[in-house]
Amino acid sequence: MFKIYNSNRKYIDNFLNINKKTAFCIIFSLFFNLFAMSVTREEVYNYIDKYKNAALIEQHNNGIPASITLAQGLLESAAGTSRLAREGNNHFGVKCHRSYKGDSTHIGTTCYRKYRTVHDSYLDHSRFLKGKRYQELFTLSITDYAGWAHGLKRCGYATDPLYAEKLINMIETYGLDKLVTDKPSKVDKPHEENKSEHWKHPVLRHPVKRRHGINFIMAVLGDTYQDIASEFDLKLNKLLDYNDLKNANQQPEVGDIIYVNKKHNEAQGTHDQYRVNDDAETLWHISQMFGIRLKDLAKINNLKPDAPLHKGDVIKLKR
Repeated sequence: MFKIYNSNRKYIDNFLNINKKTAFCIIFSLFFNLFAMSVTREEVYNYIDKYKNAALIEQHNNGIPASITLAQGLLESAAGTSRLAREGNNHFGVKCHRSYKGDSTHIGTTCYRKYRTVHDSYLDHSRFLKGKRYQELFTLSITDYAGWAHGLKRCGYATDPLYAEKLINMIETYGLDKLVTDKPSKVDKPHEENKSEHWKHPVLRHPVKRRHGINFIMAVLGDTYQDIASEFDLKLNKLLDYNDLKNANQQPEVGDIIYVNKKHNEAQGTHDQYRVNDDAETLWHISQMFGIRLKDLAKINNLKPDAPLHKGDVIKLKR
């Protein structure tokens, strides 16, 4: 499983030790139901500018890191563009739960809390985290955003197996950790502009990780393939080729593995085969999971690259 952060330890990517079910979940993230639309980097910046003072107020009043609050708000509400955010002012995906007596809205069959203002959503998010389930988090430093992110996942805030990594990547890529030493403009005016010198629109630099001997990054909200290619001084068609992609206009999903080097022609290490966990799984997802060129993976298995797969199928990873 993924290694856990602590206050004195930096993030170490540990994808190679995941079990098959979790590996599949990494590619088919469970956390997509509240945002299906594309979000631009400018919308991310605008969201941070608009709500960073509200996050700083909650840090000041309740001890919740502003970096965590903003990263959750961005992720859960797709920078304020999700249906739940637009219709219910709910920026944190907080569900109704048994004791909730306020207004609500439904997305599918799930009941979510509905707020009069976005500020009310920020306040209720803090109240929610101050509950018994998350008490262990308040023993952590407000600078330990990694510990908070993994703690939220461990305590059950979200079912997405990559939830902590998504928050951490958002914080590190957008420099939200620099907010921790800031003070709110006024504790009674959450949306008042905060002219902090610690956070300005950063030149984005994705943390580079490595798996299977290949460098990769994890996509964050607001990414495009062109932006990623430019950051790593690659031609767009080269980046697409590295990742067996054809549509440059499609926006990567938050948490997607994007390789910035060429993949291998077969699996590295001890992985010889993979058992398909779901009918929706594709050879492309498996190729990204194990760092194998799609055409080579298809050839090893005498399949076409777009061949449908079924639960229980065994896919060879080596010749």
